[in-house]
Parts: sequence; structure tokens; C-alpha cells
Amino acid sequence: MITQYLLPSSADAAAAELAGGAALMAGGTTVMPRVLAGGVEAERVVGLARAGLDGIASDGGRTTLGACTTLAAVAAHEATPALAAAAGAIGGPALRNMATVGGNLVVGAPYGDLGVVLLALAADVDLGDRTVAIDDFWAEFRPGVDIVRSVSFNDDLAAVFVRWARRAANSPAVVCVAVAGGRVAIGGVGDHPVRSVGAEAHLRDPGAAAAAAAAEVDPPTDGIASAWYRKRMTEVFVRRALEESHAV
Repeated sequence: MITQYLLPSSADAAAAELAGGAALMAGGTTVMPRVLAGGVEAERVVGLARAGLDGIASDGGRTTLGACTTLAAVAAHEATPALAAAAGAIGGPALRNMATVGGNLVVGAPYGDLGVVLLALAADVDLGDRTVAIDDFWAEFRPGVDIVRSVSFNDDLAAVFVRWARRAANSPAVVCVAVAGGRVAIGGVGDHPVRSVGAEAHLRDPGAAAAAAAAEVDPPTDGIASAWYRKRMTEVFVRRALEESHAV
């Protein structure tokens, strides 16, 4: 039963509370439903709203997104159009005003659309005691131990983001694809976004790249789509993303 809600003034203080057994909450869009359902066993919840982890900054050719920056703020940031498109496609306005960059990175599929673009951009993730390449993030992140502080990427890369969902708005993606700097990232085909090495080997031939991407993914079947349908849409949308990237 939750008996305390703590609002530390720094990420280090929040990490200390986390080490002491507290549950972590940023925007609360996934944690609060678990709290209300009795699914959080910790007696204390540590919130990050006052930990100084919000904001978007550009310096020295890199853009940095604070982990507590809301998806609404990212969606409104015109300097990062592909990220803005991904953030703006997640949930509805009320959710985007609460959900955060860090939370969307660690939330399970199929909700982590922002990570697909960040993976294509070869972003780095600051975890406080270390910085990891986003390629390694999902393997190295330790729930209950690590706190995402910020995410940074080179802002001279043009990225393309395409997405397919059952409905135009407020619907989880069946598949989404991002392309940037010769990297192809796909969401909706696993527990977290993945790179398609097969597609990257055929960047000049969108058809061959799309077929290679579909061949190497092993998507799940769930209430949103079947594995067969996700594979088919992977091929369609990898091709579409590459064709769009060639036109930029």
C-alpha cells in the first residue's frame, strides 16, 4: 500500500529513494493505473516532477531532451520534425501533456514510438552513472535501479518517421518506421524498437530493403494485430519510409 509520495529536487536524490525501495513515477500514465489497481508493492512513490529533468536544448550540434520533457512539448518542437511527428501520434492530448520522454523509452511495446526515431538517430541515453548508446539501452537499462536523465542526438541528421495504426488518432501503432543517417528502426515488432540491418544493407533499393526487413523481424500476435499482418506492414512501411527519405 502506498503511504508516501515524494518529490525530490534532484535526480540524484530520486535515485537514492529508488535504491531504498521506492517506486518511480514521471508522467504517471503507466504507473498510476498500476497504483490504483494495487499493482505497485512499494510503500513509497518517488516523483520526478521537481527533479530538473525537463526541457529541450541545442548546443554544439546536439539536441538534448530532458527525460521529464512531455510528449506535448516534443510534438511542438519544430526543430525535430520526425520526433515531433512520433510524439504527436502517441495517445491523445491529455496523455501527451503527462507522458514523458523517459517514460516512453522504457514503456513496453506497442507504446514506445519515440524510441523508434531516437534509435534511427543513434541517440545517447544519460543514466546518471553512465551514458549508453540507444542501441544498447533496452538491454542495459535496469528497472528499479536506473533513472533516465536525458537523451541526446546529433541535430544535423534528417529523419523520416512513418506509422500505421488501426485508427488515425489515439491508437497504438501496428508498425512504425524511422530512417536517419543510413539507419532503419522499426517499432511494433518486438518488446522494444529494433534496427533492421537487412534493410540498411539495401538503402538504395527500397523494395529489397523492405523485403529484407520483413524477413528478419519476428513480431508478436496480440490484440492489435497478428504477426503475419505486422510482417506485411513492416514491408510496406519500410519501403514507404525509404522512398520518403530519398525524396527529402
